[in-house]
Amino acid sequence: MRKILFPVMLIIAFQSWGQTVDQPEPERPLPKYTNGFAVGLKVGTSGVGLDIYRSINRRFDARLGISAFNYNARFVSGSATDDIQIGLNGKIKLNTINALLDYYPFKRVGLRLTGGLMVNLNQVNFDGAPTRDVKFKDLSFTVEEVGSLSGKAEFSKVAPYIGFGFGQPFLRKRLKFNADIGFFYQQSPMISLVATKMLQPSENQGPVIEKNLQPLKYYPVLVFGLSYRLNK
Repeated sequence: MRKILFPVMLIIAFQSWGQTVDQPEPERPLPKYTNGFAVGLKVGTSGVGLDIYRSINRRFDARLGISAFNYNARFVSGSATDDIQIGLNGKIKLNTINALLDYYPFKRVGLRLTGGLMVNLNQVNFDGAPTRDVKFKDLSFTVEEVGSLSGKAEFSKVAPYIGFGFGQPFLRKRLKFNADIGFFYQQSPMISLVATKMLQPSENQGPVIEKNLQPLKYYPVLVFGLSYRLNK
């Protein structure tokens, strides 16, 4: 009897062990995802702004936002030893409207790839004049006699954007930290100059300035912010 019972028990044990090994582990449930809208505040190289998020599914959401920041700056061309030194007062306006699509390749984390368009209203206005009277050999000219210079730098109004970031507003908690890094292609700036009196020949220097500012056609974007989901 024992000779028969032992092989039977051994076969049953192997079958049970095989079923245990072959049985797949239960899949972890996905983190909570809530469809709806979210709002976000942001600050970065494109200024201070607001975003509105609309969820599509776990993989995609859409973003519409605006950023703005203006500041004044003082530029001085040349050195104090030059025959003429121009002081420029500049006003830099950073104004953009973004229409973006976020793609989340992973369902459990908020890593995202982003592409879309920027309505680019960035602009630089400047005006200036010599910082002092100009002396040339035995001649001397006052600042008023030399004249003044003013101009504007504008960029392409529509610029494609590409980047990546972190932060899924519709995953888990309602309040989320997020960040983005990328760039938009705004093309080289278009320079317009207006000069008076002795500085009038400088008006034809616009193309030279445009060539020197070509690196600005790729505008870097680094943004940090907070988003809050409106749906519970």
